[in-house]
Amino acid sequence: MNFKNYEDLRNDIVSKLSLFQEYEFDLIVGLPRSGMIPAYIIGLYLNTNVTDLNSYILNTKLKSGSTRQRKKNFIFPQDAEKILLIDDSIHTGISLKNDLDLIPRELLSKITTCAIYSDKKKRDDVDMFCHHLPQPRVFEWNIFHRGTVNHSCFDIDGVLCGDPTEEQNDDGAKYIDFILNAKPLFIPSYKINALVTSRLEKYREQTEIWLKKYNVEYEHLIMLDLPTKAERQHLNAHGTHKANYYKKSNTELFYESDYNQSLEIARVSRKAVYCVDENIMIYPDSSYPARMACKASLQKNLRTTIARLMPSYVKGFIKKHIYN
Repeated sequence: MNFKNYEDLRNDIVSKLSLFQEYEFDLIVGLPRSGMIPAYIIGLYLNTNVTDLNSYILNTKLKSGSTRQRKKNFIFPQDAEKILLIDDSIHTGISLKNDLDLIPRELLSKITTCAIYSDKKKRDDVDMFCHHLPQPRVFEWNIFHRGTVNHSCFDIDGVLCGDPTEEQNDDGAKYIDFILNAKPLFIPSYKINALVTSRLEKYREQTEIWLKKYNVEYEHLIMLDLPTKAERQHLNAHGTHKANYYKKSNTELFYESDYNQSLEIARVSRKAVYCVDENIMIYPDSSYPARMACKASLQKNLRTTIARLMPSYVKGFIKKHIYN
């Protein structure tokens, strides 16, 4: 499962910025909705007007802030001479073709079509694309709102809703109140194949009430069949419980909030895990653990060096206000 987040998108655009500069576009037209994201990124870097497809077709007056002077100033989008029509990705090319059919024929000669990501290395249905990204693929901006959800497992706490506080997590009345009144986080637009949670089986009724309240659709609700929170903590069964179900299921992706559990789920199941907290895709042979350990080591060495060089009053300030 190939994955790109907003940071990846920005970096992938910047890597091709010289290409966009070469064309000297005076208007960027984004294809709603996902195409508006790269449209505004490119437009800001090039200091170029940006609009959406419908506004371009209707020739709606352009709007912009007053802090930047552009090389070419015009009021109406159809006055532009070199136009970049852009989407975040292209697969079949049908959506782009349908959008082009909406544009008046006399304006098409001004337009260069572009997608940031293409699942094919060569294609003739778009003028250019920036990067090859094969299927299956998901993006941060659609990972909760596409058919992938139908073939996925989801954790609940930290994904669909926030995590309980230490006080709320009392395995009693306060925890029940949390389950019933938890604030929603990422509510997917598609039916989830399986909710796989470390919540105890005895809280199934309250969990189902909350899921119904927020219209979360799902096929299966897999809970931990242990008597108490203390027993769950003793067995440290969180990641193993989720990984074992994911491994034997025919699902393709697991949405998990906790980083360490994500690593364990990926390692045991030998499948991809989307870590919500870190906004990264973790694979069975992922190098993230080594990278995180290296990062921790560098931070430790940096602190040691600072401690040796800093005067005592500065050390005290850092210890009080930064490290704590």
